[in-house]
Amino acid sequence: MPRGEEVRASMELLVKERAREKRLDLLRRDTVRKIDFLRHKIIIEYREVYQLIREFFKEFLEKRYEFTIGELRTELRSVYIPHHTRASIKQLLDNFEATEYATVHYARDDLIKLLDRFEEVVEQLVHTHTAKLSLWAKIIRAIRGDEDPSTIISEVPVNESNDANKIMILTLIEQCYIAMDKHNIKKAKSTYHKLLQAYETLDDMHKEELYATVQQTYRDLLAREKMLS
Repeated sequence: MPRGEEVRASMELLVKERAREKRLDLLRRDTVRKIDFLRHKIIIEYREVYQLIREFFKEFLEKRYEFTIGELRTELRSVYIPHHTRASIKQLLDNFEATEYATVHYARDDLIKLLDRFEEVVEQLVHTHTAKLSLWAKIIRAIRGDEDPSTIISEVPVNESNDANKIMILTLIEQCYIAMDKHNIKKAKSTYHKLLQAYETLDDMHKEELYATVQQTYRDLLAREKMLS
């Protein structure tokens, strides 16, 4: 591709990224406003909360059809979501799936808790997908196996990361969980071995910062292996 076309393509991509960033931020602010409105209602209907969650994910995923909670779970598998956020989403959807076609009466306090959890999910998802989109695009390619995680390091400005290896480790942790989700224990173990090697290169401060996350990944890997054996 000629240099001029490369520059033009890069500019078009940048414009699209900026437009997507603005769209997601607007979606976040609008959703948080609606959550706050529901919180202040004297009577909160379960269906209002349910519909708000569906509307958010419909816009977030840019889908133009009505989907069930089960279909939403399937759609979300194709989206990069950090593990801790994925766990929060699973818990949120679990609350709705069993009662999707039933008439349920939730206590107001329970609905407030659901709204609080939903707001956390909204903030986490939008933050992940708007914070330096070009960097996350590279991370997503690495997670999918299309790019070596080490290539990400050169893209991380010094003032945005205390240690570029931390980005690599977090990326490998995500790869490990994705392999577990696909029941590919062999690949999960191999990925975990790589992240341990990267972990050993950290200084004591950063090791301490990531220790609990690395240990939890190991425990989850053992549990998944035992479940599938």
